[in-house]
Amino acid sequence: MFLFVSLLACTEDTRGISGLVRDIWGKPVPEATVVVEGVMDRYYTDSDGKFSLDVPVSKLVLHTEDKESDAALAAGGVRVLAGKDGFIKEISLAHEVPEEEDFEAVSLSLYPEPETTGFYGVGRESYVTLGKQRVQVVGTNLEHYAGIQNIPEEALPHGEVRVVFNTRLRPSEIAQMNLHLSRLEFVNKAEVKGIFGSESSAVNLWVAKDDVPFDLVGFDTREDYLVTSRGPLEPGVYAFHAHDVLHEEDDRVLRALPKEQLFAFPFEVR
Repeated sequence: MFLFVSLLACTEDTRGISGLVRDIWGKPVPEATVVVEGVMDRYYTDSDGKFSLDVPVSKLVLHTEDKESDAALAAGGVRVLAGKDGFIKEISLAHEVPEEEDFEAVSLSLYPEPETTGFYGVGRESYVTLGKQRVQVVGTNLEHYAGIQNIPEEALPHGEVRVVFNTRLRPSEIAQMNLHLSRLEFVNKAEVKGIFGSESSAVNLWVAKDDVPFDLVGFDTREDYLVTSRGPLEPGVYAFHAHDVLHEEDDRVLRALPKEQLFAFPFEVR
């Protein structure tokens, strides 16, 4: 009986799944853990971030990425998860290849896990930490400018901007933040309304010019989100801010907000 069971195990049908695990800058991630949905075994990438494995057909769980697509229905795939300490896990779909015994090779890109809460822009070779700056208010009780005084030295590359947002807030609390991404412009001096008419005021602040649309999607963790601009950003200065603090026209509202909310997270694109 033992010999019979062993022979069955050796002759069970398997299918090949291979791929490459890299970080978001294209560097290989060695010794990353690779898991195929339905299979209890854990696999690991080699020194070049590559993996190649044979999995039992009987344990495979097939999926399609787009159920409304006829092409997707005709070609399913299996979910492959990759992760490693210090990185955010990623799941990808290894597609079936018509008339092939193995699945199409899959490529996974891992984002490094930020060590602390905050905004981390994806730079050319590493993260660019978006330092927070207190929002300053200049003007009168009738009209004011709200902005920041300085811009960071490091910059993000021109094009679609990606930012990892690490937070301890729940999704419901993030929604209440009313997060904005605004393009800024520098205002040196301006005429503001006063009790006795307009008066000239030295502003010297970067203030919000217009908002930039973005998408915020949660990773497969409880603390990390990916913020992606919906289009390429032109060179300039931008900032994330919550509770509309850079747009608020009533300074009494700004002064009533808790001090920890009167911050913006600026960055430059160039």
